[in-house]
Amino acid sequence: MKKVISSVLLAMMSIAVLAGCGKQAATTSAKKDVILTVLTNRTDIVSTDLKKFGDEYKTKTGVTIKWEGITDYDGDVKVRLNSKKYGDVLLIPNGIANTELSQFFEPLGKNTDAKLKGYNYTDDKAVKNSDGTYTTYGLSYGMGASGVVYNKAAFKKAGIVKFPTTVTELYAAAAKLKRAGIIPLATNFKDKWPLQEWDNLAIPMSGNGSYYNTIYKETAPFSADKPNGKSLNMLYKFVFSGWVEPDLTTTNWEQSKTDLGQGKIGMMFLGTWAIPQIQTAAANKGDIGFSAIPLDDSGKLSAITSPDWRLAVSKASENKTEAADFLFAFVNSTYANDNGFIPIQKGKESTNPIIKEFTTSTKLLYIAPGPNGDESDKKDKIANKAAIDFYGGLYVQKVAIEAKKSKADFDKTITELNTNWANAKKTLKY
Repeated sequence: MKKVISSVLLAMMSIAVLAGCGKQAATTSAKKDVILTVLTNRTDIVSTDLKKFGDEYKTKTGVTIKWEGITDYDGDVKVRLNSKKYGDVLLIPNGIANTELSQFFEPLGKNTDAKLKGYNYTDDKAVKNSDGTYTTYGLSYGMGASGVVYNKAAFKKAGIVKFPTTVTELYAAAAKLKRAGIIPLATNFKDKWPLQEWDNLAIPMSGNGSYYNTIYKETAPFSADKPNGKSLNMLYKFVFSGWVEPDLTTTNWEQSKTDLGQGKIGMMFLGTWAIPQIQTAAANKGDIGFSAIPLDDSGKLSAITSPDWRLAVSKASENKTEAADFLFAFVNSTYANDNGFIPIQKGKESTNPIIKEFTTSTKLLYIAPGPNGDESDKKDKIANKAAIDFYGGLYVQKVAIEAKKSKADFDKTITELNTNWANAKKTLKY
């Protein structure tokens, strides 16, 4: 789930972080003239909100924060990991196996340590020790949930009283939105990464938060009766019915946020992290709602929750102590509560009204790490061998293109995915 450091955050967070965050609060550096390079995927606010936060942090600690925004974060940072020029604090790129963590990142401690035992998912981006503890390398600032961000005013204009709780009602609502001149669902096809939500959707489709731990056992996971296949068939329904953007190749992520906020778009499948960003673009903040995506006609809603990006200290950093101080200060800020995340701290509840409403009406499926501490180790190896990009949305793009043509073209693409998966699985002997 994505993305780090929203624009709403920095204006509110800089004071909260620097005011003190318990034992892991920012402290004055023992070194002089320390400069920390912090890698972020938020290129849109590097010179504004992030710069302001960095300035505040320097005033408090004496440490200079140099933000580096990266557009293709996963792609570029994975390459840079081999150059040893990947900053002091960074987001762990998707697809890095837990067995590789120690090559690139500094351990934050054991999950039983006083500074870590109060957080969830300290055994996620971690390596299991012989005594049953975990050495933690990455720590998230909050847990996100996947669902649908929608515009209540747009639904009202289309004659829809409340957000659907069944898939039949969801399709009916999409048709009504289109008749009202509103784009029912924005896929953000061109930007690719939002299409990852169609992979996320497979987990609640399965009813099992650990589904991706065992998907490597499947020989044809994209078939219509399987969780991934069910998700892609929903995508087919929206695309072929014309319930998405008219021209998939010219979609624009930043513009789509404004269009959803103003009611030109009815829905987007995204994580809770997107709520404040859409609210910022909305004509009326109260128009923005969030719900689990209806998956069947039972009326029961479920959604996944998992850590957002995990922050880590670079093994190549020359200022590891200061980098760790910064990491913990960020994690202990008000970011989760202010920006649509479920707190990563154990026992802490969100006071965000949208999040509270969502969590009380939805069964949350917690994504759990696999037996080796890496939920997606075997899945990623098969996917890499089969050239199926679960994280970047590339294969979902192809599915959407073929879905727009015909059911036959869509079915052909699904068959190819299953064939490539099965061949890779056989080669790897899983």
